[in-house]
Parts: sequence; structure tokens; C-alpha cells
Amino acid sequence: MLKNILKISLIGLFFISCSETDEQVVDLIPAETPVVNDPDLTSMEIKLSVNKTSGNIFDSFVFKLEQKNQSSYFGDLDQHLDSLVFKISDIKETKRLFEKMDNGNVGTTQFNHNFYLPGNYNASILGYKSGKIIYKDDINLKVSDTKDFLVTNWDNFSVNTPTGYYNALGKNSLVFYNDFENGNPYIFVSNSWDNMNSYTADQIKTMDKDFLYNYFVKMYSTPQYSEANTPNLKDIYVQNFKKSLKNDIPVNIWITPKSKIALVKEYSAYNPSQFYGYRIIAEPNK
Repeated sequence: MLKNILKISLIGLFFISCSETDEQVVDLIPAETPVVNDPDLTSMEIKLSVNKTSGNIFDSFVFKLEQKNQSSYFGDLDQHLDSLVFKISDIKETKRLFEKMDNGNVGTTQFNHNFYLPGNYNASILGYKSGKIIYKDDINLKVSDTKDFLVTNWDNFSVNTPTGYYNALGKNSLVFYNDFENGNPYIFVSNSWDNMNSYTADQIKTMDKDFLYNYFVKMYSTPQYSEANTPNLKDIYVQNFKKSLKNDIPVNIWITPKSKIALVKEYSAYNPSQFYGYRIIAEPNK
């Protein structure tokens, strides 16, 4: 299986920390609640910064926690906060940046995030004390979708090793593999799940299918062809795609102005009874 035998380069797993805090947590208080910043924290000039405020989906946005006294981040914070989290508007999960603990403070001061969907976002840090938000700083961001297919412009296509794009608030990374078959470019898109040992093989396959389908529906709407409405789906694939299926079986097909996209069941090329899971095949629509 391709994603098990090729090395994955993960874009976005870059952070500087005192300890591990990059777990996802859920807001204790709705983010839209008005926040009156604690004056002591305001005087510390705690800020959320980012390397850019606009970019494309799958670009690397590098977030950094800053304060006036850069040499004593967590020693100062624990006098005023129980925890500090990173949040993006309209996303339920948050990322813990700082937590006050009995045996010592833990925190992260810098990390990457890759947006999977275009839109206007508000990224913020929220400081908690006794279950209440007492501090907030935020940045507005614009994320666009300007390429032919997610991270790729077909006219500037090149082969790459599998490359993962990390979503700091998610539980998985999307992994892209670019190659040619008979001179024709194609891309495989699959999932790399966090804590894979926590799931069974069947659970991972179901998670792959659900995540990929729902993500591509958000990006490209309902597929024109699917198992439910197209009895000859494999014939539709063969008529439209140059990439061979081998033993893979198409489940859904999207035809967009710039790309042809198929969600397929992935099988061994040498053993058609060996079912690996689900992945995306994409190629230019020309």
C-alpha cells in the first residue's frame, strides 16, 4: 500500500514548546461571549501573531504567541491564567497553548496550521481563569482557493514524495502524492490519522471514506456520479480518466472545469481481494 511504504513529509508539524500541549480541546464558553481583558494580562502585551494574514488553502500559516517579556512566557502567565487556547472561528475544537499544572507549566509558543477550506477566518487566543475567559487577542485571516486542484496548478505539475498538510485543530492530515502514468499527471489524496493505534483497521477505512467524501462535497458540491445513482460507475471512470484503476473501484466522481476527481476503494494491484481503504484520484480536465 502506497501510504505505508513511502515516506510522508508532513507540512505544519513545526512548533517550539516547553512540553507537549498540542491536543484538541473544546471551548468552555462560547467564543462570541464579549470578553473584557484582564488589565494585568493587557499590560503584559500578550499577542497572537502570524506570518501572513492571507494565503491559499494548504499554505502554511505560522502562528506565534508573543508578549512583552519574551524570556518568561509561562512563568508570568501562571500568575494570571489557568490555560490559554488557540481558536479559529466556526471550528469547535481548540488547541491548548498553555496550561498551569501542579508539577510545572506546559506550553507551546509557535506552531503551523494549514487551512483546508477557503473563507474569512478569525484566529484568536483565549485565556481562561476559573472557567471564565478573561483575555482575548485575535487576527482576521483570508484564505483563498486559487489553484486548479487544492495545492496544485496542473500546468506547473511535478512529481513529489507523499506530503502531508497538518490541520492543528483536526485529528488527521491530508496527504498528497503526485506522479505520472504514461506521461499523464495524477494525484492521490489520502488520510494520515493521528493516534492510528487507537482505531481498528475497519474504523480507519470508514473514517477515510467519510472524511474524504464530506471534504470534497464541501469543496466541489455533490458528486455528479456515485454508486447510488450510477450502475456503470466504472465505465464512467474509464470514459473520463486517463489514470488506470487497476483493481480500485470508483465510489464517487466529480467533474469540475479544471479537474476530474474520483473517490475510490483502494485494492492491491496484485491481489484484488486485499482491500486497503479509500483514497482520491485526481487529474486535469483537459
